[in-house]
Amino acid sequence: MTYVLVLTSTDTDLYYEQALMAAYSFRLYMQNENLTILVDNKTFDSFVGKRTALNNYATRIISVSFDDKISNRERSRLIKTSIPNYIDDDFLYMDCDMIICGDLSDIQNEDCELGGVLDCHCHLDEHIHKDAFLRRDKKLGFHGTASLNGNFNGGLVWAKKGEVQKELFKNWNEFWKYSAYKKHDFHDQPCLNEANWKIGMKMKELSGIWNCQPSSGGLAFLGDAKIIHYFSSEFDGKNYAPYYKLADRTLQMRIKKSGDIPDDIKAMIENPRFQFNKVYLIKDQRIVSIMQSPLIFTFAEMKVKLPALFKFFEGGAACIRAIGKKIKNFRKIGSK
Repeated sequence: MTYVLVLTSTDTDLYYEQALMAAYSFRLYMQNENLTILVDNKTFDSFVGKRTALNNYATRIISVSFDDKISNRERSRLIKTSIPNYIDDDFLYMDCDMIICGDLSDIQNEDCELGGVLDCHCHLDEHIHKDAFLRRDKKLGFHGTASLNGNFNGGLVWAKKGEVQKELFKNWNEFWKYSAYKKHDFHDQPCLNEANWKIGMKMKELSGIWNCQPSSGGLAFLGDAKIIHYFSSEFDGKNYAPYYKLADRTLQMRIKKSGDIPDDIKAMIENPRFQFNKVYLIKDQRIVSIMQSPLIFTFAEMKVKLPALFKFFEGGAACIRAIGKKIKNFRKIGSK
């Protein structure tokens, strides 16, 4: 049994630091298990100076060579979708922006050859990005999303050794190349779901504890979570404050500067279920359903850059709501 991370990184990003936290958290519970990290040749060559601590936690680091013209994003996807080419074993693939919370050996008891956790812990009909997923599949000529009525989150894949494992990843790799180089869409998740469709939907749904996504419906699984997936990409924008303390770029920069994980951050990783900043839960389904609407982002930008114009629209909306309430109350009185 092999546990796998895939890392492509330079000294200007924080992917190495995220992988280091993942590896450290893994060793807290899996002291003698095989943790293999697949990297590209440039990343491997960067493991000098303050980028060597990963060796303390990895069983082995395998370098995969690429032509210099291949970008880091491509390298990451090409390695991830070809894991059986380098790992001849049962394996559990995990993204680097994950914190392990407990013993992972129970994954071997799952009654399936392939397994994953649904994105946002919900089926397609309940997913906030349903329309976007279907539009993307239509553009790519894919069937996987609609057939599954959901999306497997590509951050974690359980795969038993054998032909089914090889078949899934072969198709995942081919679909990703088609998507990236023919359609200029570099997402790997729709390609995973299409690969699953191509091989007869053999990838089965695992409990959310294996890929707990706290910002996306995962709170119900947090208490028993084996792995917390904090989605580092959610915090790329300057206006996004991390809900998860270990996702904070300031914290990760401290790791970069020290070359290892400081003791206070290690203490946080050792209690991963309690590392949350102050957050606000939105319970109104009307608001949740439009959170990704361009209108919402337009008003958000307007409030920052054009506050007077925002105040004008806000005042107009308040007047309309007040009039609406009066009409509603008048109708109630008239119906009595």
